[in-house]
Amino acid sequence: MHCVKQIGACELRIKEKYVAILLLAIVVVWGINTPVMKMVLTVLSPNVFLALRLAFGALLAIAVLFLTKTYRPMPLKDIRLLASIGFFGFFLNQFLVAYGLPATTAGNASLVLATLPVGVALINRALGLEPLSRKTAAGIAVSLLGVVLIVAGSNKELSLSGSHVMGAGLILAGQFCYGYYTVFFKQLIHKYSVYQIVAGIISLCAVLFCLIALPELAQINLREISAMAWSGIIFSSAFALILGNFIWIWAVGILGSTKASLYQNLCPVFSIVFAWVFMNEAFGLLQAIGGGVIFGGLYLTRDTADAVSERAEP
Repeated sequence: MHCVKQIGACELRIKEKYVAILLLAIVVVWGINTPVMKMVLTVLSPNVFLALRLAFGALLAIAVLFLTKTYRPMPLKDIRLLASIGFFGFFLNQFLVAYGLPATTAGNASLVLATLPVGVALINRALGLEPLSRKTAAGIAVSLLGVVLIVAGSNKELSLSGSHVMGAGLILAGQFCYGYYTVFFKQLIHKYSVYQIVAGIISLCAVLFCLIALPELAQINLREISAMAWSGIIFSSAFALILGNFIWIWAVGILGSTKASLYQNLCPVFSIVFAWVFMNEAFGLLQAIGGGVIFGGLYLTRDTADAVSERAEP
């Protein structure tokens, strides 16, 4: 029995290492996606960009679902749950963040976006879904400190003026929506493939955003959209949206929502590095230290051998 436990613990460690590598890879993509979106939004409105991004993403997700042949009929109860997660979790997150970002400062936005692990932990704690260990709580606190250092090193403005606080409040509400999305899709991943879940959620959001953007879309000649803008839409949709959510949902099912959400705080690290290399933006010592601190927060949440052995027990 002891040998079986050790084998199970070893397999779990290996699986979690693969998950960590894939999460780091997709966080790099998400980090690059931020400056890519900024470039596209210089020529397209947020509504048009989101509508095109989600429409392309929905088609891609449906094609992947068809090719993998993993579709399973869903009872009405699960359809309602998927629709609820898609609307209250993903759609509202995209909507609130899109309108909150222009209404606040870059410093405010960076700090508020880093609250996702806090929101996920609070939701899990309130509903008794996942325990919050001292190590994980410490990892969240250290990770937030790292983001603060990055913001300080970037000389991004922090503001408590009324309009800026309102914009930050919209982003904060959006992050709690994404926390809801991250926590509750776990109820579906043991019944359906990640491809089916992503296809359902993205398709719902694509329809909603296309309806919102319909007046603007009707006035746009798609052939006049530049190659740069189309490249940004395709990259943001195929990699950041679809591939990112495939890996995100799968990883949350293995690591748990609280621990996985900490990886999101690495996004500003890779955004800064990408902007430094390709857009000649500043990159200083304090930002490098902040990135190291965020990695330190992730290290704090690693599983010890004993903890992994306990989780491997039947």
